[in-house]
Amino acid sequence: MKKLFIVFFVVLFVFPLAAQNAEYYYMRGLIYVEKGDLASAISDFTRAVNINPNNSDYFLDRGNAYLDSGNVDLAIDDLTRVVTMSPTSEPGFYSRGSAYVTKGDYDKAMDDFTKAIALNPDDANVYSERGQLYYQKGDMDKAIADFTKAISMDPQQESAYVSRGESYLANGDATRAIDDLNKAININPNSDSSWISRADAYIQLNQPDKAIADLNKAISLNPSNPAAWNSRSTAYLAKGDYEQAIRDLDKSNELDPTGKIVNSDQ
Repeated sequence: MKKLFIVFFVVLFVFPLAAQNAEYYYMRGLIYVEKGDLASAISDFTRAVNINPNNSDYFLDRGNAYLDSGNVDLAIDDLTRVVTMSPTSEPGFYSRGSAYVTKGDYDKAMDDFTKAIALNPDDANVYSERGQLYYQKGDMDKAIADFTKAISMDPQQESAYVSRGESYLANGDATRAIDDLNKAININPNSDSSWISRADAYIQLNQPDKAIADLNKAISLNPSNPAAWNSRSTAYLAKGDYEQAIRDLDKSNELDPTGKIVNSDQ
């Protein structure tokens, strides 16, 4: 925010006719982004683009605003313009990769994340994003390698520990999964997903009481997450408490009748 203020201050004094200048609209658009007013941000970025269509930053930030507002195709159009104008733009490839993930085009997303890493191998977030794609493809060894790289760069990245833990769990290594999930919980004890994932690891180790304790915590943090109820049903089933298992399964189904949320976490 401090940098944004300084640049905006410079723009106001360097350009006397600021209202007619692309940088004015661009900076105002960035302020609207900070404010959370994406529609106004996109409007100002568009003004900047119309005045100066040769600045890739304008397209980058408009593309990100389109992505955040759910206009994925328009985001991809802008971000493609960015990487065409600036083939060494790591943020351009990273953002377009994120847009392709949202669209469900995972192969193109993988290509873009790999290009982003080649341009800037020091961005932990890109490794985490690519690791998620490897996880979805079922390549747990590559997923673990990417999450490990992200953690080495940012040891406080809770999501990377969760994702690596889930990858270990998918590989059948529940003990290492629990170790990662312990670290994630230590970083952020208020994330229900970490408690759910650790519970799933305890279930794999046939420790349903520990799983239930974790799932009780997850439910207290977010009672609307059907995955927690579904996993607790599995834990009660392992204990032989069939009535409670049915009640929890019914609750999970009530929250997620299609099963899409629960199944996407498995």
